Amino acid sequence: IGSPSDRLRRVHEIQVAGLEVALDAIRPGATCSDVANAFNRSIEKRGLKKETRCGYAHRIGWLEPTASLKDGDMTELLPNMTFHLMLGNWIEEDFGYVISETFRVTDSCVEVLTTAPRKIFEI
Repeated sequence: IGSPSDRLRRVHEIQVAGLEVALDAIRPGATCSDVANAFNRSIEKRGLKKETRCGYAHRIGWLEPTASLKDGDMTELLPNMTFHLMLGNWIEEDFGYVISETFRVTDSCVEVLTTAPRKIFEI
């Protein structure tokens, strides 16, 4: 509630840019690691780091472990796989920030399954 700090706005800008880079990396034949590394490189060159996975496979029901969008997961992306790209950061105990998208791998690229605007809502 209230206006976000300049620092939070900057984190938001970095995360949205990283989200776009991650979505651009999604296509059949890419790996979970490819997507995660694209995201991580994008935010790291802007001064932010994410220590945990940036997403995971999503289906009806829940079962772990599953394919994770993280460095080293060589699971190949195939058409009709769905994932939750969950980009959360907790900044030195000052605040937490999360932006996410659910997507489906298509025959040639990615289909984002949500339509919410990627902006900070102020109340």
